[in-house]
Amino acid sequence: MSKILFFDATNQWIVVETFHLNDDGELKAISSYSGIHPRESSKFLIQELQNVLKESDWKIPDLIVSAFGPGSFTGLRIAVATARNLSQLWKIPSIGFDSLNVYTSFYHQETGDPVVVGIEAKQKKIYFGMEDVRGFFGSIDIKPNDILDKIPEDRLQTFLTSQKYSDNPGFFPGNSILENLPSASAILNRNVGLIHEALEFTDRFPYWKLTPNYIRGTYVDDKPTI
Repeated sequence: MSKILFFDATNQWIVVETFHLNDDGELKAISSYSGIHPRESSKFLIQELQNVLKESDWKIPDLIVSAFGPGSFTGLRIAVATARNLSQLWKIPSIGFDSLNVYTSFYHQETGDPVVVGIEAKQKKIYFGMEDVRGFFGSIDIKPNDILDKIPEDRLQTFLTSQKYSDNPGFFPGNSILENLPSASAILNRNVGLIHEALEFTDRFPYWKLTPNYIRGTYVDDKPTI
């Protein structure tokens, strides 16, 4: 039985979850915390990590899984730095997933429908991701009115018929993410093979390989957005 610790602080919420993974690839949720904390990840992430580990009766997990962006510059930096530091301190492997892939996986599994997630990204843009039975498409840094020009033609119907999720429905219309914060259960279940690999071959997944997804870089308009 392996102990998996997941956390996400890359946007305006914090999610911390623990799971047991057995040898047959079955994932069981143990404990969790989710809450809205805009610009407060530095204050609350470590606190909630400690609380969830205590509720799980764990001292040290076997694997750290973190969302690594895109999202808030400060939030994803704190999330990834925390994952790297704990991985190094505890001498355990760490892996990461695109934040929007975490979110679309959750909502796609929950609804059974194609889903789109839009995270407000300032400069009149969103971080955009989409998922259907063919998998994940994203993450893209884009203005909402330009989305149709970026989506592959064979997935336009998916976008047009999808359920939309947004952290700011007033800017990008959709169901409010803040009313149904996404769990990592779906993305973890889809990547059990990778998790087993990280647990078996720990040297392949050192802390320093986990890097934040600064999707914009420094010069926003000069960097490819996919």
